[in-house]
Amino acid sequence: MNHKTLPSNYRYFTTLDFTRNRRQIMAVLKLAIVLTAAPLIVGVAVTVMKPEVLGFVKDWRLWLAMFAMLIAYIPLHELTHGAVMFALSGVKPSFGVKLPYAYAGSTAWFDRRSHVITAVAPLIVWGVALQILMFILPPRWFWPLLIVQISNLSGSAGDIYCAWVLLKMDGELLIQDTGTRMRVMRYVEK
Repeated sequence: MNHKTLPSNYRYFTTLDFTRNRRQIMAVLKLAIVLTAAPLIVGVAVTVMKPEVLGFVKDWRLWLAMFAMLIAYIPLHELTHGAVMFALSGVKPSFGVKLPYAYAGSTAWFDRRSHVITAVAPLIVWGVALQILMFILPPRWFWPLLIVQISNLSGSAGDIYCAWVLLKMDGELLIQDTGTRMRVMRYVEK
């Protein structure tokens, strides 16, 4: 269950901080590198098997479309987080940029399940949408869409890391996600 304020029977457990905790920053960076490299390898393999996917190379309109999609992706990613946060809590989210991150945050306290759903929502929503486009658009769209899909994957590294860490934690948790920092509280018996 999600709460607008922290119930009295929860105590501080830990913090996930992607701007101050060097170990967490490095873990997210390493995951982002893997999430960039793996689809690039797949893309190269597809290009070798289907050279027609290179049709975008000489088409400036596809390059322009790709850059527009990359620029639009960042706010769409954060708006997806924000929409899910609002749907699950009724609390209006906040949005911002704290380099190198854009973020959506909330003052609400989310249970583990809700926070994991919020964290991975953009990865799933935009991942599926981009994959569908890859199947229905002509082959020359493969690389522009793959580059945006890679942005989706690597841009979700912090979200994936956060979901993974929360799923491994014991106990009944509430999480407040202000965007780049998550405070995790654990239920205690009185």
